[in-house]
Amino acid sequence: MSETFFRSTTQVTDSRATPMIRAARAASGALVNLVLPPVCRLCNDPVNDGEDFCRSCELALCHSRPTMRHRCPRCAMPRPSLGSPEAADCGHCREVSWSFDRIAALWAYRDRVCEAVVAAKYPHHAALGDALGRRLAALVVEEFSDQMPDAVTFVPSYLTRRMSRGGTGTSVIASAVARRIGRPCQALLRANRPIAKQAWLDNDERKKNVQGAFSAKRRYAFSRSPEPRNRHILVVDDVLTTGATANEVAGVLRGTGVNRVSLAVVARAIRSR
Repeated sequence: MSETFFRSTTQVTDSRATPMIRAARAASGALVNLVLPPVCRLCNDPVNDGEDFCRSCELALCHSRPTMRHRCPRCAMPRPSLGSPEAADCGHCREVSWSFDRIAALWAYRDRVCEAVVAAKYPHHAALGDALGRRLAALVVEEFSDQMPDAVTFVPSYLTRRMSRGGTGTSVIASAVARRIGRPCQALLRANRPIAKQAWLDNDERKKNVQGAFSAKRRYAFSRSPEPRNRHILVVDDVLTTGATANEVAGVLRGTGVNRVSLAVVARAIRSR
């Protein structure tokens, strides 16, 4: 069992736990830190207890936060700080019809953020995915306080991709977001077929690549997916590039009766216009 996995399993909290259980967890956490001193989730350098990242990684990851604070609420593309943050659209997405209502985007997808997003896709970096999710949750609380979602879901991967990676990091990020904002994390979507990596395709090819690739989960023999009708659903993903995948899954959710779809992503790819 890897050190990062062991740490991630000891850090799961439960608000319903009794004081005795919480005390036992605190004691076990202290013992873990004595045997396995805390390390940066990204580079494994030593950190202080309770810190996710070392100073170097923290500064590198958060370098784009000032830029991302001035972005379009619909497409999350940064714009000049003198622009109106309250505007419903911008020059980048004015001609695009989005199926989701708004986006919370934490960082720009470049440099160390790229490294973190890619690493978090794999199960042996579950602690990193959890840390990214908690950072994203803080942004969701800050920006969606006027209308918090009823439930959290995530963009699923097809079975073959999950098998090749050993799991899906996006679900770990979504679970951390849901825990922090006090909402259920529900697997409302399924991937119907493999899709090519969007990074290899141009804008038109990306739309075709994901068209019909996702559907809403239906009843199974021993379980039933929660009914999303007339609710506000937050879709969590690791990175947004053109928005083709997000638009597709939001459209699927709309088709089930969801009346509001928001998106929260760890990173937004900044492309030339």
